[in-house]
This record gives sequence, C-alpha cells and structure tokens, in this order.
Amino acid sequence: MDEQSRIEYSKMSRRGLVSLAGAGTLAALFGNASAFGSSGVDLSALAANGKFNPNKESGPIRIFEWEGYDAKEMWAQYTASKYAKSSPLRFTFLQDDQQALAKVAAGARYDIMHPCVAYTPDWVAAGLIQPWDTSMLPDFKGIPAAIRKSGNIGGKQYHVAFDIGFSTICYDADAIDPADAKSWDLYTNPKYKGKMACFSDGVAITKIGALINAGGPINPNKLNQAQIDASKKTMMKVKKNLRSFWTSQTQTVNDFVNGNLIATYTWPDGYWRIKNHPKMKGRNIKYMWPAEGRLAWVCGFVLSADTKVPGRSHLAVAAANTPKTAAWLVDAFQYGPAQGAPSVRQLIKTKALIKAFSLDDPTAFSAPRAWFEVPLKNRRAYVAAAEEVKAS
Repeated sequence: MDEQSRIEYSKMSRRGLVSLAGAGTLAALFGNASAFGSSGVDLSALAANGKFNPNKESGPIRIFEWEGYDAKEMWAQYTASKYAKSSPLRFTFLQDDQQALAKVAAGARYDIMHPCVAYTPDWVAAGLIQPWDTSMLPDFKGIPAAIRKSGNIGGKQYHVAFDIGFSTICYDADAIDPADAKSWDLYTNPKYKGKMACFSDGVAITKIGALINAGGPINPNKLNQAQIDASKKTMMKVKKNLRSFWTSQTQTVNDFVNGNLIATYTWPDGYWRIKNHPKMKGRNIKYMWPAEGRLAWVCGFVLSADTKVPGRSHLAVAAANTPKTAAWLVDAFQYGPAQGAPSVRQLIKTKALIKAFSLDDPTAFSAPRAWFEVPLKNRRAYVAAAEEVKAS
C-alpha cells in the first residue's frame, strides 16, 4: 500500500512520526497503550455530544475503502444501530493511495476514505478532508500516542489509524531455491521468469529497485535522483521477469494458487490466503524477510471536507475503532491493528498469527528490518521512474 505522484504538500516524516523518536517498535504500536477501551460503544450516547449531530443527518455514508474492508464484522455495531437504516454504508474500492487521492481531487465524492497515514498532508493540502472530533470516538485513546500523533497536523486530528502491516514477497519455497529467496533481488533472477508478480504502485516499484541495487539496508524513502535513475534501470530488467504488475491483491492471489506464479509481492493477508488455500496444501509457502528489509505501512480513516453526514460518519468509525474489531482485523486479515488496548491481544482468536507476523517482536516494525512509507519531497521523481518501467 504505497504511493504515487500527486499534489505537493507540507512535508512530514512518517517514519519519524510513527517511531516517535525511537518508539517505533511493535510494543509501541501494539498492546502497550494504557488500559483503555471496550468491545463496543454506545452510538446513541455519542450522538448527543460532540461537534456534529448525527440525529439531524440522513443519507448514505459513502466509504472509499481497501478491498475486503466492507466485511460485515468490521462495521457490525454501526449496521446494527438505528442509524444504519437511513444512513446505510456504501462501499467503493480503491486501488492505492495515489489513485484514491487523484480520484477524489478530480471530483469523486465520498464521506470516509482510508488512506495510509503518510498521505494525510496531501489530503489536507488539497482541502479534501476535515479534522475528526475525537470526543465522538470513545476508543481513540486506545490507539497508542505514537500512531495518534502521526495523523495530527497543526494540532488537529485528520487521520484515525486502523491497520498496520508489512509489504514483501510471498513465495513457494518448494519451487524457488532457498538461496535465491533471501533478498528483493529474487525479482532479477531469470530462473523464475514469467512466474513472479509485483504491486503496480509507483513508489513501491522505485523503492524495490533501489533496495535491490543497494544489496542491503538503505532508507528507500531518501533516494536521490541518481538512485532513482539506477532503480529504474534495474526495474526495467525486473519487468522482463514478471508476469504482471498487479492492481488487485485478489488477482495476484488467484494467479498464485492457480499455478501461474511462484512469487508475488503481497500484504500479510495475501500471504495468509495463499498459504492456507486448499490448492496450496502441502506446499511450503513463505513470507520473505529480505536482507534489505521489508516495506511497511500504517493506514486509517479520513473525513471528507464536504460530507453531508459528518456525525454519522463519526459513528461508523467509532464502531469500527474498538478492541473487538481490532482483534477481528488480525484474525481476518492478518494485519496488526492500530488499536492498542491490552484487550486486543486477548481477543485475538488465532494466536498463531501473533508469531507468524511478529506481533510480539519489538524489532519487527523498526528500521532496518522494516521501512515505513513517508511523505516524499521528490515523490514525482519516484513515480515518473516507475511509469517508465511499466511503459517499457
């Protein structure tokens, strides 16, 4: 879930914000918040307080979401409320952060969007979003301060974090030599030509090329033009080995389980879906920890500047931002939740996921093992290079 070119904005280092001067371990991100939060919220009580009055609103809540986040479990408390009848949830799926921002900037109208936190300054600078009234989000303080602060601009909370996760290569260790699966440079190996895929996002493509070129950990968020140009050349070679640049993770998962791929860039849920698919029974499916480090992200909710249902949008997000939903997120999608109330870990049903995705490892989400995306001063250069790669 990375980026692409668009509006220049006030720059903030997402890595610095998420880590908060060294607090970017999983302990800071997951399960180390104060004992706060419950498994549910009283939506009717919320409607009586705060800046917005949901009781005076009606009409659908339009949500621009990642594929799969329309799941009934995520929004169950809202959809069971009295507000859902006159303000049902209506979902449209986004492809990546660039596409989402560009679509809304071009005039598409939604009430809630789900970008990654690094893009919050873009949305603010474009005048597309307004701050949340956190008094209407009872479990907001259950999100650790390290993550809450990352969505705060000028003292106003524009982003409510919901999910965190890795981006790396899922591969079939029965089909790929283990010696070839230790680095992002797997993509350069002609032995697997036509059997690999990569995410189509522009900045992700350029970052991967730079990591391949470095052959070890470098900060892929601080590439100069020479490094970007070198990455472009490398990824043009990589493209010859790829079956596709995918835009839908479901697409690449299906390609994998149907035998068209043996390696593809995925998010944690994509890896888990491949690993546990009936067609993969008996296969040794791995989720790579490249020598150069994984890519990583934090995503969440922003509120449209021109929404007609701001109060009810708050109720929907309040219902989603609970420890119960956070635990469901881990079980259903294998992502880490931004919600850090201690009860989250207790509520996770599939305890194996905590180990599988290093949710108990204090180094897992820290550089150089993982690189969180950040706003980039030279984003256009990253994207321009990747567009040349895809067009080559």
